[in-house]
Amino acid sequence: MSSNSTDSPSRLQQAVQTRIPEARLVPTRVGTVLLHLLQPDFPRAPLDPAVARAVWDSPPYWAFCWPGGGWLSQWLPQQPCPGTVVDLGCGSGILSIALRQKGWDVWAVDSDPEARLASAHNAQANGVEFPIVASLEEVPRADLLVLADFLYDPANIAGIEELAVFCPNLLLADCRLRQPPPGFTPLGEHHFRIIPDLDWGDEFTRIFVAERKP
Repeated sequence: MSSNSTDSPSRLQQAVQTRIPEARLVPTRVGTVLLHLLQPDFPRAPLDPAVARAVWDSPPYWAFCWPGGGWLSQWLPQQPCPGTVVDLGCGSGILSIALRQKGWDVWAVDSDPEARLASAHNAQANGVEFPIVASLEEVPRADLLVLADFLYDPANIAGIEELAVFCPNLLLADCRLRQPPPGFTPLGEHHFRIIPDLDWGDEFTRIFVAERKP
């Protein structure tokens, strides 16, 4: 496991408080997984303009459990293991941790070093280990590539074809999706709330799940 540092809790707390001074990370259980997420009553508004800019420019998205990854962490481990699974944009690490708890071979990938640190810290808190790397180039192979909450930037949908070259088996779960991208088969709609709740309403609790096979 990469980024497995003994001082990761203090580094992550500092990373959060650099953006939101009164925020803190607290142990939060989501299904079978223990995560360190923002406290439920974290400061929301009104934020000082400098604080708001810091959050907007570099959001600590790894300090939340997002709907796609949260739902998949409870559903996917119950399915037959397809082989090596890659969790692209792993964030807090919830999906990778849940899969590893079931003995799956999993790689967590995130370009954000803070997310990799959070994933490593959360994995350690759950007593599991798996490779955590910065890019797909470091992953030797994949039988399934999971894209959970991948469409935080709508432009990411244009990169799906390139990802399909790396791994033709793709699984997509996102609350921003309303219809499957070209080549994907819908698997249904489900519900899962952001943790801690951002008060965004029910619109962001509906998860659209779809898969793409060769």
